[in-house]
Amino acid sequence: MKSRTTLILVLLAVVAGGLVWLDARKGLTTEDATAKRRRLVDLRSDEVTRVELIHSNQTVVVEKAGEQWNIKAPLAVRASTGSVNAILDELEFTERERTLTEKELAGTKLAEFGLDTPRVRATVTGKKGAVTVLVGGETPTKDGLYVQVAGSKSVSVVRKELFDRLNVQLDDLRDRQLVDFPTENASRLEIKSPQRAIELTRNVAKTNAASRWVISRPLAIRADQTGASELLNALSGLRVSDFVSEDPKDIHAYGLDEPAHEVTVWTAGNDAGTSLLLGRALTNDAEKVYAKLKGSDSIVTVPAAEARKFDAQVNDLRDHRLFAVNAGDVQGIDIQRGAETISLARDGDAWNVLTGAGANEFRADDVIMPSLLSQLVNVVAKEFTVDVATDLDKFGLVAPPVSVTLRGAGTNVVARLLLGAENATAGIRYAKRADEAFVYGLDTNALRLLPSRPLDLRDRSIADLKADDITQVTIRRAADAVTLDRAADKTWRLTVPAQGVLDSDALRQLLEALAGLRAEEFERTGLEGLAEYGLDAPEVSVTARAGEKTWTLAIGKDAPAGMKYASWNEPPLVFTLPVSAVAVFTAPLVTLPVTTNPTPAEVTK
Repeated sequence: MKSRTTLILVLLAVVAGGLVWLDARKGLTTEDATAKRRRLVDLRSDEVTRVELIHSNQTVVVEKAGEQWNIKAPLAVRASTGSVNAILDELEFTERERTLTEKELAGTKLAEFGLDTPRVRATVTGKKGAVTVLVGGETPTKDGLYVQVAGSKSVSVVRKELFDRLNVQLDDLRDRQLVDFPTENASRLEIKSPQRAIELTRNVAKTNAASRWVISRPLAIRADQTGASELLNALSGLRVSDFVSEDPKDIHAYGLDEPAHEVTVWTAGNDAGTSLLLGRALTNDAEKVYAKLKGSDSIVTVPAAEARKFDAQVNDLRDHRLFAVNAGDVQGIDIQRGAETISLARDGDAWNVLTGAGANEFRADDVIMPSLLSQLVNVVAKEFTVDVATDLDKFGLVAPPVSVTLRGAGTNVVARLLLGAENATAGIRYAKRADEAFVYGLDTNALRLLPSRPLDLRDRSIADLKADDITQVTIRRAADAVTLDRAADKTWRLTVPAQGVLDSDALRQLLEALAGLRAEEFERTGLEGLAEYGLDAPEVSVTARAGEKTWTLAIGKDAPAGMKYASWNEPPLVFTLPVSAVAVFTAPLVTLPVTTNPTPAEVTK
């Protein structure tokens, strides 16, 4: 007896082990395999190609073509892939809470479970064929459903969520995206209304950098790239609020026979284009507008706020930037005022101001240049003054006082901007690109950083020396002078006057201020005729020697806006310094020894 029991236990262990082995062969853990055996149907949602849902009042059939689900009955329209997948996921993963076997069902009728006339009959077809699930009534405890797989003699109890997911109507399964297209492949967009037509085009065959939108109708003009993209996204993102009618004879009732807008998009491979008609607003809900795809019977509503995006005027879609270029692509700038031209060339991250011969005259200021370049490439039109300028003299553009040319690599001209007269009343300055017929109005301060002369762009750093390289310094104030020399051991010694106590901290501050000297504004070059700046007899002068070279900073009289005039000898420049920056050069460096005069009695001794 014991041997027989032992044999049975061994056989059971072998069977269990075999099941585990088979599960492992299928790539399932024992836990996964157990869960799979509890599932209502053996189904893989990604293998399903057809779904049929039969309700008491309607039958809906959807079929898959590639990755797209389409409704075949009762209408031939696109289906929502997300909605169909949600149904399939629910069917795939629904588990039996318990099962009533054929034996347990003996003496009962399907009507007792609501399965004689099921609330939903769902049939899915895949690689393994078709399987049908019948959804009956609720259990007495109202927390479950009776269901039966067609062909089975058992009845299962499952969670109520299955009915919630399967109890969908036609509109729940329809795709609510009106115009389905990849925005990156769009090559043409047209917006027609009874008053106007606007057309935008681009060459999608070019690289992304070169594929730019242009307005081709009613004018051939540059388009605002952001505005064009926003329109495409608005069209692609438009969603149906309500499905209204499938009768094409109703088109006139909703203002779609003479639509407020007809929006058509063309993409690569779609030469015919896809057109959306937008009609009038609902009489009982102004926040919705009637719409339909041209060639489709379906009449729907969409949010009025989204439809209003296609009210755009042509000027709303124009590129307001006068230079459609990135700052990093600009390699040269020419600023012409009358017969004088200021030319700049990029040198890595820096800029050089060029002479008339094209050689480097001096380095441009590394603070001013990025601001100037940013102002140029981002300058925008305040108004589009005229589209066809027949009288350029009216705008001061026949012989413009100023022009700005941006150059790319080599001699490539990106664009040339002509700046004309100002209209003080409107607060604008007229401008025109040399390659366009249009006249723009710029804010009068839009290009306030444009220099009047090369010196305005000069690097504000004055001294080309280091504090530690200075070996001698002389400070002259009125009639007295202090001269200091650096000894071989790097210590400073007082030469003039012969005696005194040196303030080492004040000396260090002076030397560092001299080496790091930066002008506020340049007045002129050359050191002739300096009386108007008080530099013919300066308040203070600082002369520094380093190696074989000598530099002199002279500080003159007060300048406007809390400044002081100053000059430098190499190169010869006159400029202004903030009064606060001058203080370090006027501070005393040496304390003279105190002397007392002898009394008459001491002298006689």
